[in-house]
Amino acid sequence: MSTSTTADPPPETAGSGGEASDATGIRSLHGWQRKLIAEHDRPALRTHGTTVTGVNAGERDVTIRVHEGRTWIYKVWQGDRGRATHHLYTPVTGRIHAIGRDEAELLQAADWSAAPATAISRLTALVMPFEEPGWRLPELPADARVDTPRVRVLMLNPTEQCNIRCTYCYYGGAYTDTRPHRTASPRADMVKAAIDLFVTGEEKLDDAPRAVYFFGGEPLLAFDELKKAVLALEERKREVGARLENLVLQVNTNGMLLTPEIVDFLVEYDIYLNISIDGPNHDRYRVDRRGKGTHDRVRERTDWLAENWPEYFSSRVALICVLSAPLDAAALYRYFSAWPTAHRALAWDFDLILPGGEQSYADFERVFAEQRRVWDLFVRSHHQSHAEREQSGRYHFAFSHGFLHRSFHRVLNQPEREGGARLGHLLGTQLIPGNEYLVLGADGTLYSSYEYQSPEFAVGHTDRGVDPVAGVEQLAMFRDSVQAGSCTTCWAAPLCTVTVPEAPFRRSDSADTVREKVTAKRARCMSERENLQQALRARVDIEQEYGDEALDGHRADWSRQRMEVARVDPFYA
Repeated sequence: MSTSTTADPPPETAGSGGEASDATGIRSLHGWQRKLIAEHDRPALRTHGTTVTGVNAGERDVTIRVHEGRTWIYKVWQGDRGRATHHLYTPVTGRIHAIGRDEAELLQAADWSAAPATAISRLTALVMPFEEPGWRLPELPADARVDTPRVRVLMLNPTEQCNIRCTYCYYGGAYTDTRPHRTASPRADMVKAAIDLFVTGEEKLDDAPRAVYFFGGEPLLAFDELKKAVLALEERKREVGARLENLVLQVNTNGMLLTPEIVDFLVEYDIYLNISIDGPNHDRYRVDRRGKGTHDRVRERTDWLAENWPEYFSSRVALICVLSAPLDAAALYRYFSAWPTAHRALAWDFDLILPGGEQSYADFERVFAEQRRVWDLFVRSHHQSHAEREQSGRYHFAFSHGFLHRSFHRVLNQPEREGGARLGHLLGTQLIPGNEYLVLGADGTLYSSYEYQSPEFAVGHTDRGVDPVAGVEQLAMFRDSVQAGSCTTCWAAPLCTVTVPEAPFRRSDSADTVREKVTAKRARCMSERENLQQALRARVDIEQEYGDEALDGHRADWSRQRMEVARVDPFYA
């Protein structure tokens, strides 16, 4: 059984240094790199007679089967809360089916030699196995280029300097392929050039929801530069006659440097503010240069802001919490529910940093167990109507977890398919890198990734604009890597949110680097499958316990979100 490829790999041509390119001339991964990925990122296989079964990394149940030359991909689980029900998710159709215990046990069995033909026939009709050895991922169009960037999100770093030293920070020196903390800042002409790329005056983008985010370092360390960037943005809009009525400006800060002058400017220009505060774990990771915790200073400034600018706080300020080990959902809930100021904020946002590597998941099961408590809280909250839930602190807490709302919406609103191996999208990627997010580095380099500000994620420079091919090549190498690995037979692939920075393989990678990246990618895949499995369970449990009408509010929310996405053609047109 081949689990590492789907469609035929792109033909390789000899080039400088043995580089590979596909039929479009776009450079891609070397054949030896794809082979190495396939060797280290594949399900554990078991052969019994003419049947082969596979188990993905981090899972114990069979989700892949080759029987009589056809590929079966599915997910089976038993109902929670004392139910004896079993369910089957069939990714080739996007449907969930109630099945009997005997059928569930048959799908997990290795030996089908004595299986009843009628049972296999019924399961065949549900799963709809296909002839190909795995998913067929979209090809890159022959004319794929970014000749006219239509950037949805521009990220500006007024400075790369920071007044604290969070130990989990992407720029703290713990991760490869990221820049370190430094005092560098982009020149004013570089900021102006990046803004000119973002605000083009193109009519089709004028009404599209778009955003400019200010990160760092700590952006408030360079407040004067931040002000100049906002004013330059306003000037550019006047220059090209752009309204950009759906433009959002947002500053991400640790909050410690907030002053009346800064807040008055944020209010005047209607700028959203994200304040990072990690609750019970804050002082474990968010420390200053002397290694001392910063919690009390951040919380004091947050309380001060809420007290003196209450309308701004409730309509424009979100509290951002990084989920970190040891993860304790109950303690986290107690912290935010007992803090009056938190209830006055516009939103809460809890999300898990995944630095990568299975070695970073020593407490994998503990993290997942705590996440499942959040899922259970989310399901139980549906005994209330949608309007009542919107006012519920418990529901608000549960749905503020990024891993939950992303995966639940994908499961609830996935389109039904007619079967077959072909997928309509390339995992979590919607647009070519450099045509959705554009990040300005301190030296004027333009990157496609905020986390990985390294040469391999460069997509241009403010001196010359966006390279029309650089992002396409990043995408081509991402496609090569997921086509070579376990993605091609993963039940979660049609719903997956793994994107280019999370599988950042490059043709310049050594064999050791490829192995390190495979390890990190496998850990990310474990987390993705866990979240999607819990989302499937939640959908079924809510529907069974509270009825389909309990899901209507979520569908309405999803419809509104879809209307808020910039209308830019995806790469797979």
